[in-house]
Amino acid sequence: MIPNSGELMNSKNELSTHSESPSSPLSSQNPDFGFSKSLRILAPKDFQHVFAKAEKFGNRNWTFIVRPNNESYPRLGLAIAKKQLQRAVWRNRVKRLAREAFRLHKKELNGYDIVVLGRKGLQDIDNETLHKSFLHLVRKIQKSDLKDRA
Repeated sequence: MIPNSGELMNSKNELSTHSESPSSPLSSQNPDFGFSKSLRILAPKDFQHVFAKAEKFGNRNWTFIVRPNNESYPRLGLAIAKKQLQRAVWRNRVKRLAREAFRLHKKELNGYDIVVLGRKGLQDIDNETLHKSFLHLVRKIQKSDLKDRA
């Protein structure tokens, strides 16, 4: 018998279903760690709004364009340029890493619209370093008084 998707054979050749527990932090059922469409900046006018009166936060790997959004949730926009990362594989990897880091740390970013820009050479940096670099900028945003000035 061939198992259907989501089903696995255990050591006794019995069929069992495989699913994450609802309490698991990486579970797609946990809304605290999801990345719904409402958390994305997609429309060109939304990108223009962020770029209009934004503050830049940057380090060796990333540049964040940040603007308070007067909402109880953060939003993420990705602008990874072909000029910076020529190959689609590199751009897709960087975007995937940025989305994942944002998804895991979005509680710290409540109330901000963030557009992420990549820098040249990101394709040569390992995932862990990129994640730590992303978190460094998250902490910088938290320490800033950007919300208070708005």
